[in-house]
Amino acid sequence: MIKPHKGYENHMASQRLNKSEADLIAAKKQGEELMGYTVPEGMRVENFEIDGPEENQKLSLRIYKPKGLQENAPVVMDIHGGGWVGGNLDIDNYRCIELAQRTPCAVIGVDYRLSNAQVHYPQPLMDCFTALNYIYNHANELGVDKDRIALHGTSAGANLVAGLSLYVRDHKGPEIKLSVLNCPVLSLEYIHDPAFQQLKDYRMRASRPDENVEYIYLGEYTEDTPEMYAFAGYCEDLKGLNPHMVIVGEYDTLRDDGIRYANRLLATGVSCEMIVAPRVGHGFCTVKQPLTEWVHEGVAMSLRREFNMI
Repeated sequence: MIKPHKGYENHMASQRLNKSEADLIAAKKQGEELMGYTVPEGMRVENFEIDGPEENQKLSLRIYKPKGLQENAPVVMDIHGGGWVGGNLDIDNYRCIELAQRTPCAVIGVDYRLSNAQVHYPQPLMDCFTALNYIYNHANELGVDKDRIALHGTSAGANLVAGLSLYVRDHKGPEIKLSVLNCPVLSLEYIHDPAFQQLKDYRMRASRPDENVEYIYLGEYTEDTPEMYAFAGYCEDLKGLNPHMVIVGEYDTLRDDGIRYANRLLATGVSCEMIVAPRVGHGFCTVKQPLTEWVHEGVAMSLRREFNMI
């Protein structure tokens, strides 16, 4: 029996597979709330472009700087969600503002290429790696500290953060102080997990396997095990990774996938903290309620710790 946390009723209704008319109205309200945000007085929000990893390709980035932020500030690179096939910089405005204000720090969102028939793994991941290297190499002009960089991502964005953390480890990329995986998808095994079986009305799957977004991201339907940079849950050796934070919702069908990865990190000796938010679903941090604010403050506190601000 699903009993949503107070204030998250519309969010849960928007994720129900077979929506009633009331659910459709709730979903519309949730969508409007997702795009609604207020820029605090004095905060700078600016868009800019950089060269992408491929010829004649551009990447759009958005930087958030709260009022009074000093030069050489720590920075969080945010990777939005959307199942690799949707989403944009706008859907993460609220959380980027929250993290920038609460830490305080600069936050830079990355508008990576979305997956389709022409674009698929590893292109979105390489977009994020390119953005990370740009932040590191242009830290002075951005007014940020290249030695205090963290990553944050939600859903597919969390998948990219996990893969990017592994890629940085193995390819000597910039040091990452903290990787925050918010409602991550880390393997294709979650369909066998208790959460997926229990939450049948909230499954985020297509009727045909080859139509699922995971395979659109991978470029084709295959029964082969994906590369670990595409789905970090398949990485056999997690040693040497930077500190992580994993956030899951009790009513998220991906819940157990995130918990399993967090436990594997801890068992390997990688510093990892975990939040299991009660009675909320996938991507619950888009909802402007006290529980979300509590989670954002928890993330900000962890960022302050890893940035040596406390």
